[in-house]
Amino acid sequence: MLRDLLSRRLIQGGLVFFMLVVGGSLLYSWHIQRTTETELGKKPLAVVSRENKPSTNTAPVDFQTEGVTNTSDENTDTQMPDTTDALPNETENLDLADAFLPDDFVSEEEAPAEDVPVSPYGFGPYPEVPADYPFTPFWFRYKEDPERYDAKYDTEMLKSKELLSRVMVKAWTEGLRDFTGGSGSLTTGKYYLHFPNAIYVEYGEPYENEDGTFTTPISSYTGGNVHLTHEQMQKGEVPSGVRVIEGDGYDPYEYLDLP
Repeated sequence: MLRDLLSRRLIQGGLVFFMLVVGGSLLYSWHIQRTTETELGKKPLAVVSRENKPSTNTAPVDFQTEGVTNTSDENTDTQMPDTTDALPNETENLDLADAFLPDDFVSEEEAPAEDVPVSPYGFGPYPEVPADYPFTPFWFRYKEDPERYDAKYDTEMLKSKELLSRVMVKAWTEGLRDFTGGSGSLTTGKYYLHFPNAIYVEYGEPYENEDGTFTTPISSYTGGNVHLTHEQMQKGEVPSGVRVIEGDGYDPYEYLDLP
């Protein structure tokens, strides 16, 4: 009887102890959970407060249209994607490049212009002479012995010789290759290229012959290896095999586009 009573008390005491342990564990677990939630709950509260905060900031600036004004060094004209590396600053590149240049380096823009020979008669720089050009331009000959040419010719004749050389160089550059020389007339101001067995002809006024016919004489002609007699000019006759070139020569200012 006593044994049964003691057994019951032990069982009841064990149950009470078990309940106390379990209850205490639950209370402790609930306390830890609540404490953790309270600490973690502070962050979302801050976000909510920002969203609910009355709007006092200015509208965002469109850098592509308005530009950057009074911004910090971190702002750029356009925002770069997260996956794209920032491009190096252009000014920094220039400064870095300048650091490696020698002290006496001069850029192309700052380099002095190369001295180009220029006509003393206002015709501008001398034209480039092709390598296969078979004649010697006048300005080359004049440079070798200017005193001789100055003593022999006046200024107008020197200008005429330079113009003739310019006409010949341009004609050669444009593909005209069969001429053998050239000449100019101070009277007409025209310049002529000479071709084998060819002449430029200027005719005079026709006159009436005794038989009632009319003859047109040759008043002047220009050619390289062709020579007309006085009788041939009076009769306006050109020997067979001689080509008459149409036109009255080159106007150098028009042909060379000179002022």
